Amino acid sequence: MHNKKSFLICHRGALGDFILTWPAIYCLRESLPHYQFIGIGRTEYMRLAGSFGLLDTYIDKESACLLDFFCGKSIPEKIGSPHGAVLWLTEGQKVVDLLKKSASLPVVSIAPFPDEQTHLAQYYCSVVQSHFPITVPQELSDYFPLRATEGQYALIHPGSGSPGKNYSPQFYRVLAKELRQSSYPETGFIFGPVEDEKMNAEDFAGEWIERPKDVEALAGLLSCASLYIGNDSGVSHLSGFVGTPTIVLYKTTDPKIWGVLGKKVVHISPSNEESALRMIQGCLSDLRIEELKN
Repeated sequence: MHNKKSFLICHRGALGDFILTWPAIYCLRESLPHYQFIGIGRTEYMRLAGSFGLLDTYIDKESACLLDFFCGKSIPEKIGSPHGAVLWLTEGQKVVDLLKKSASLPVVSIAPFPDEQTHLAQYYCSVVQSHFPITVPQELSDYFPLRATEGQYALIHPGSGSPGKNYSPQFYRVLAKELRQSSYPETGFIFGPVEDEKMNAEDFAGEWIERPKDVEALAGLLSCASLYIGNDSGVSHLSGFVGTPTIVLYKTTDPKIWGVLGKKVVHISPSNEESALRMIQGCLSDLRIEELKN
């Protein structure tokens, strides 16, 4: 690794927040084709990013060798001497100063949650562009993979990292029933550890529920769906990324800042559950018209 030119990426946050950095990382990869990209973050998410060509190798954020690194004392041997870096860190100055000692390219620290009232992915690209000669596409999702699989079923994700973003279990069951009665006879639910922990399984008794073993299995499940509906969550961001027709509900967050990216993504901000069902029905009509055109 040490004989190759290397570039360091660090993001230790949640899946959806990480996916919003991907357009900037894709731009960097395109402008630095001969560099090996090393990631620091959650193993599961780093491995997922690697499977989509964003990273070449990674180190788990909890690794003992990183303790001195995040204190700005020393760079672990596993990282070597990166030529440059982009770090999504709240307090990253010590790490920046440490890496700059041996770097030949810029070392940039970006606040993961800035005060900017612009879309986060666009903001990250503009910060990176101010330091590196990258080309940012007008549509950030242009770098996302082209959809290669046929849709076989519809999926609903009733949860998120924050209960305040979710509607009632009854709402999602009514939605599933409506989908089955229209063009999606095969409609199921996605449950992860958060849903299993915070939701009452009895509320979804008798439903088809998928529990992917990890985020790579989740990506595979989503990529084979003909429709996905969910709240503002990491699952929704991944659905948009893999190219599945995606409807995202925003109850407490602003899609202008946190919006899911993707070529087939619709954002809706309903005032209540009744309004949400009406708006989803409108989106489904639009989807069917679009399919007829194609």
